[in-house]
Amino acid sequence: MNKLPEDEFAQELEELRSKSQHLFKLESRLEELEKRCSEYKDSSDKLREEVGIYQKLLDEWDWFFQHSSEMLCIATKQGYFRRVNPAFVKALGYSEKELLSRPIIDFVHPDDREKTQKEYEKLINGNQDAVDFRNRYRHADGSWHHIAWVCPSLTPGVNNLYAIARDITEQLKHDEQILYKAMHDPLTGLYNRAAFSEMLDRAMARADRHNEGVVALYLVDLNRFKEINDTYGHSVGDEVLTQVAQRFANVNRKSESVFRLGGDEFAFLLEDIAPVEVKPLAQRIVKSIESPIALSDGAFSLTVGCSIGVSFYPNSATEVKKLIDQADAAMYRVKRASKNGFEIFHQP
Repeated sequence: MNKLPEDEFAQELEELRSKSQHLFKLESRLEELEKRCSEYKDSSDKLREEVGIYQKLLDEWDWFFQHSSEMLCIATKQGYFRRVNPAFVKALGYSEKELLSRPIIDFVHPDDREKTQKEYEKLINGNQDAVDFRNRYRHADGSWHHIAWVCPSLTPGVNNLYAIARDITEQLKHDEQILYKAMHDPLTGLYNRAAFSEMLDRAMARADRHNEGVVALYLVDLNRFKEINDTYGHSVGDEVLTQVAQRFANVNRKSESVFRLGGDEFAFLLEDIAPVEVKPLAQRIVKSIESPIALSDGAFSLTVGCSIGVSFYPNSATEVKKLIDQADAAMYRVKRASKNGFEIFHQP
């Protein structure tokens, strides 16, 4: 076997060493690539899993948006609806296309537009965390619906407004009916005793704020009413009360209020500036029931009169009970005289 010259041997050894080092680098690089490939695969799996979770959340949100009984909407900074849910469409009677194609302010009642615009600007500018307000929206049938809104303001990176709304029109009607029943007499429709107490307190407070403010209280008791009730029965008595109440309501003017306190007892409140002219209202009250009351069945007519006592706040009384007691005393003086008319309370 021939030996390689020493120079060639050294050269081949160097080449072998170089190839060996290169191979080592390749193997290291291959291991690195395999590791990275495995990491990428893990990352890809995780990413795919996260995308799946995200998509599931989107699907759940979309389902909630579409099926919520609450009115939900997404709006742009420019004042247009970007998306509305079926409950929103149903509540206002428009198609989704109609709602999305017009500025939001077009649907708002003219008297509520300035307020609505201010609330919208607060949300866009992030001046407060959220707004909770009410306004009126025109329904597709032309009627106005009361809408209550809750909407968080814009946060950094968010370009749309998200809001929950509720049509509270029927709720407000129901509340108004309850309030009406609480403050009105069911037989005559006049204000009742509860309303009398509240409105008298308010009238006295207004008089206190005005140097010359006066409240005149007229207590009115019908004459012959017990006789009518005893003779013809309560149904006829109720009809008499109803017609008398209507006549009293017709003589009532802007600064005056009329009440049925119970039975055949009524009251008027007159707010004015001293000196108060008592006689005009008293005469209108007496005159309003001078003519006979024709019953609905047309069988006969009945005549009633009234006795009126008048007292003043703060001239003769400075508290509610005393004011009522004084008017009551004056009224009974008229009643004992067996005549129709009025009398002003005077300190003995």
